[in-house]
Amino acid sequence: MRAWWTAFIFVAAAAIAIIAPAGAQTSGNVDVRWYTSAIVQTALTPNYASGYGTVKAVFGTQPTPAPGAGACLDGCAVDFGVVQAGLQYLYKYAAHLNVMTNDTAGFNVYAEGAADFTDGAGNSMALGQTLFYVPSVASGDLNNGFTAGFPLQVTGGVVSGPPDPNTPPSIAYTTYPAPVYTSPSQNGDVYHDYEMKVPPTANASNYFVWIVYTVVAR
Repeated sequence: MRAWWTAFIFVAAAAIAIIAPAGAQTSGNVDVRWYTSAIVQTALTPNYASGYGTVKAVFGTQPTPAPGAGACLDGCAVDFGVVQAGLQYLYKYAAHLNVMTNDTAGFNVYAEGAADFTDGAGNSMALGQTLFYVPSVASGDLNNGFTAGFPLQVTGGVVSGPPDPNTPPSIAYTTYPAPVYTSPSQNGDVYHDYEMKVPPTANASNYFVWIVYTVVAR
């Protein structure tokens, strides 16, 4: 990333004028470049707008969103609550990611699961066949349970440790996957609904998964 600092250009030009011998002629421009590492600041907010929660996929009038007990406005978990095997659900206003960077080229956003869904007792559901993300908006979300989504996949990166319900993991990449969002601007917002397609063979249990958002300056 290149940042241009006009103040340094003026200082350098003044110094040359001071130390030049009397009568010497100077010409041209002094071009000073300052290189620095890209800085990225992010804020991830689950349940980011009122009206968040689970909506069962039905034809006609959509049910009122109803999150599980572990969800709260502007935080807590994305909790689908009690769902039925073989059915499909939408979770409205699931995640809002705000990004600010000093890189004028923009940034990429990656979102992957640290593992498949698990209940910690040997039962699991394949993440790429169960949980999907759907682009959303800050307010006035018109998605429903039949809106086309994009599958979230289990990461191929190195996870910071075995994920459990109380320990958020991180992912270290050697090769990045396809981004879920690319911004040509320094600042941006990403809004996601989540869609769950519960496998018909799912065992009755309490499942969880960590979805990790990673932001990299371009």
